[in-house]
Amino acid sequence: MKLNLLWQQIPHGAVVTTAWLAAHDVTPDQARKLANSGWLKRVGHGAYCRAGDPLAWESGVFALQTLGEQDKPPIWPGGQTALALQGFAHYLPMGHDTTQLFGGEGARLPRWWRTAEWAGPTVLHTEKGLPGQLPGSFTAYAPAGKAFTLQISTPERAILEWIAVTSNELLFSSELVDTFDGLNTLRPRRLQALLEGCRSVRTKRAFLVLARHAGHAWYGRLEPRQLDLGKGKRQLCQSGKLDREYHVTVPEAFLHAD
Repeated sequence: MKLNLLWQQIPHGAVVTTAWLAAHDVTPDQARKLANSGWLKRVGHGAYCRAGDPLAWESGVFALQTLGEQDKPPIWPGGQTALALQGFAHYLPMGHDTTQLFGGEGARLPRWWRTAEWAGPTVLHTEKGLPGQLPGSFTAYAPAGKAFTLQISTPERAILEWIAVTSNELLFSSELVDTFDGLNTLRPRRLQALLEGCRSVRTKRAFLVLARHAGHAWYGRLEPRQLDLGKGKRQLCQSGKLDREYHVTVPEAFLHAD
């Protein structure tokens, strides 16, 4: 094992697992010896980093994503976190220091993540009716000060994820509504594909109501008639009124203009 080569292969600021090290011809016993000699730092059971490297939650996501498939990461930053990473933080209120991660059914964060102070507060959601294999789901993101890239949700997927995990009581809050006001650059074709692949009727109807209210040009290029919006009426607001276009109960300000 050539130490200098290994040092170059581990990205600056990244956490790597014993599986990653094994793929680079480093056995668990060798990893322990490297940690004991000060070359590597053990960050938890089965996870290491280069000694002296600064770590953040992105460091841990790198380790998790290297365990996955090429077309779909096992766990990824999504929702509000993905929107903030792509420049939409201006529209998000202060205090969002909880990292929103998403994963497939059964996804779990390893123990070394849950005990790592540098990972910060984290919530892991399931896909919530948005399969990870849908086209237009992910984009590359390079964290500042790190020498690696991550797969994170595109803005189009991220806003759907945010809606999917938001309670009815908060769907029409200023937080979501103000964020929609800033989403003027979404790509309608990508949105259409994600909406067609989304299995949550609630998510699709709520998105369409909020998007219509925001009034961006891309909304007019969507084709709601191509979507499976289910049957019957749905209640998204306790004391709202029925929107005749999407058959959901919403606050009066969000009704379709007849």
